[in-house]
Amino acid sequence: MDNVIRPDFQRAAKARDETRDEAPGNDRKAGRGGGPAQYVRCYGEIGTHAVSLVRDRASPKGDVYQVVIDTPDGQIGPVGVEPATPDGMFDADRIGLAVVRTLELLARRPGDFDVA
Repeated sequence: MDNVIRPDFQRAAKARDETRDEAPGNDRKAGRGGGPAQYVRCYGEIGTHAVSLVRDRASPKGDVYQVVIDTPDGQIGPVGVEPATPDGMFDADRIGLAVVRTLELLARRPGDFDVA
C-alpha cells in the first residue's frame, strides 16, 4: 500500500514551533495573533519544501484557506484556494495531502526535481 497518503502532523508541527522560536520576527510564520493571515497546519515536509495551510482573512476573494508551499527563502505561493468553511477546510486538506504526495514522488525521481 505504497500509494496511501500518511501525513505526519506532529513532526511538522514540532518543526514549525522550533522555527518560530528561532525567528520570532518572521511575520509570514507568526500569523496566529489574529492578523489577516493565520497559520493553521503543516501537511508535511519534503526536502526543503513544506506544504502548509494558511487562513487568509484579507484575501480579495474574502475569508479563504490557502494551501501554500514554503521554502527556506519564503512562500512560493498558494497552490490551492478554498472558502473558509467546513467544506473548504475538507477540500483544502485533500489538496494539501495531494501536493505532499506529489512532492514525495518527485523527490524519488532521479535527475532534475523541476521535471514533472
